[in-house]
Amino acid sequence: MAQTLVFKDLLDILIGMNGAFVFYNAHGAMELRGADFYMSPSAYWLTVYHTDASNPESRSHVHLKWRTFESACIVEEEGQTPHLAFSTASQPVDEPQLVWYFPSFYDWDNNKAEIPGNIAQYENFVHQYGTHLQFVEPDMEEEH
Repeated sequence: MAQTLVFKDLLDILIGMNGAFVFYNAHGAMELRGADFYMSPSAYWLTVYHTDASNPESRSHVHLKWRTFESACIVEEEGQTPHLAFSTASQPVDEPQLVWYFPSFYDWDNNKAEIPGNIAQYENFVHQYGTHLQFVEPDMEEEH
């Protein structure tokens, strides 16, 4: 059974974890990575910016349309850091357009040594939210 959560609330949680957003389409991929993000919600968009930009639009950022994604599912593959695949349907699809990678489990500069803190952070996320998320509408009071 999927855990229900407001999409904006999940983004707040993910931003605090310092992972990476990756957008895919048939022509390529774009990665947004950093430990310095904040989210700015508006009536139609949730925008993720870098905190140190003199003008938020001057650096890489992402505009996510409200109510576009309906669900997300954790994908685990042997030897790789898990990721959260977002879907515009209530069930996962083969090729997600948005993926969020949890902070790396491996220190690639140190012979792929495991990073216990990042693994524990991921395990805490799964313990609290599970591996399947279904997005629900925010309370009207939260939106304003």
